[in-house]
Amino acid sequence: MPPLLIDVRLPYRHRSMTHRPVLRSSACPDGPARRWPPLCRAVVLAAALVFAGVATVSAQPEELPLGSPMPAVDEPLVNVRSGDAVPVDDLPGDAATVFIFWSNQCPWVDKYEERVQELVAAVQGDAVSVVLVNANDASAFPRESLEASRTRAEDAGIDATYVRDPQGALASALGASRTPHAFVFDDAQTLVYAGAIDDSPADASAVSKPYLRTAVEAVLAGDPVPTPDTKAFGCTIKRP
Repeated sequence: MPPLLIDVRLPYRHRSMTHRPVLRSSACPDGPARRWPPLCRAVVLAAALVFAGVATVSAQPEELPLGSPMPAVDEPLVNVRSGDAVPVDDLPGDAATVFIFWSNQCPWVDKYEERVQELVAAVQGDAVSVVLVNANDASAFPRESLEASRTRAEDAGIDATYVRDPQGALASALGASRTPHAFVFDDAQTLVYAGAIDDSPADASAVSKPYLRTAVEAVLAGDPVPTPDTKAFGCTIKRP
């Protein structure tokens, strides 16, 4: 009997967990599934159940709606430099608060590191609090641990506040799904922007729409954010 080979594929143009997979096995003849032998049907069903489990785990949360107040989060964050617990209530700036979900091993974060540093340097004297949040599971991904985050902050010279979200509580409350994924709250702690940092993840020199910087500048000027919602792009957050 030849080995059982299962081909689990997604449509080429829609390779995401929200689309139905194409399941094939070398043990299954062409034709309707009702004519397949029992062993073939059992193997394909098992593969489908495994795939469905992966899809459930990979489902992404919905973002906090624009106009919502900053959510109350009971689980404290942890400052990566000091190791001290930090209540979310202690983080807002007087004029604006920016949360950017971060990672120590995501290549897209690497590409944005310098851009975020430039943003911090530009706004830190304007009562704006910029907070990098690492909500990845440190037990499964040691490079996301508190110690690794401290080393990353020191080596990169990160000036923003960098915190761990050990239980993913803040990430869940905001609906963060990517690294990087930015959220801006105004002086009334109302969400006025959520999404990408800009329109050119791969190339800083090609940025034409600096969404995050524009949002912060609008808040500081007392103006509406011109583009309040964009699609975050980056690595998936691996919550605990």
